[in-house]
Amino acid sequence: MNSDQKKHWENIYKTKEHKKVGWYQEYPEISLKLLSKTHSTPAQSIIDIGCGASLLVDNLILQGYTDITLLDLSEAALSSVKLRLGDKGNIPKYLCKDISNDLLLPKQFDIWHDRAVFHFLTDAGKRNAYMSNLEKWLSEFGHANIGTFSLNGPNKCSGLDVVQYDAEKMKLELPIELELLETMASTHVMPSSDEQEYMYFTIKHKNAK
Repeated sequence: MNSDQKKHWENIYKTKEHKKVGWYQEYPEISLKLLSKTHSTPAQSIIDIGCGASLLVDNLILQGYTDITLLDLSEAALSSVKLRLGDKGNIPKYLCKDISNDLLLPKQFDIWHDRAVFHFLTDAGKRNAYMSNLEKWLSEFGHANIGTFSLNGPNKCSGLDVVQYDAEKMKLELPIELELLETMASTHVMPSSDEQEYMYFTIKHKNAK
């Protein structure tokens, strides 16, 4: 993402109530369901890509996760999460970085979670950089859960263009060492009561059992 998009997201999180944005979830049901399906445990490390002000981290902490990293383009989003967590605010690590750049992360992660970042990458070079980061920083036996708008989903979000995906389109984006394990369709009901169609993709290294 370029500097204009960083400004865009900083403005969103500085000026809008997080419970009123279209992607807000009172409870991150699908994200937690996917963690259960991949037999993830609180002993594992997890990175939430484009976490925004999501309540996923609150629920992870309640479940006993302690090795949590939150990555977002917006400092304002990360600050709001830390403030909301109160005395638990020092449990996660906070990274203000652009996942579509070549990144040096602190380590590999067992769980890579991205509810709605990848579909904003309309440039093929940025998508390749994202996938290179995923391949590099997902641990050997880890799982990635990536959510995007489905082919029936909107073609814009927050005023920005998006790319819609099904299984075949996602497979074309994956590096040779990664494979698509499973897909799940979901309907997100926005605070406005409008609906958005999502597709979730579970991805792993090909050599993982």
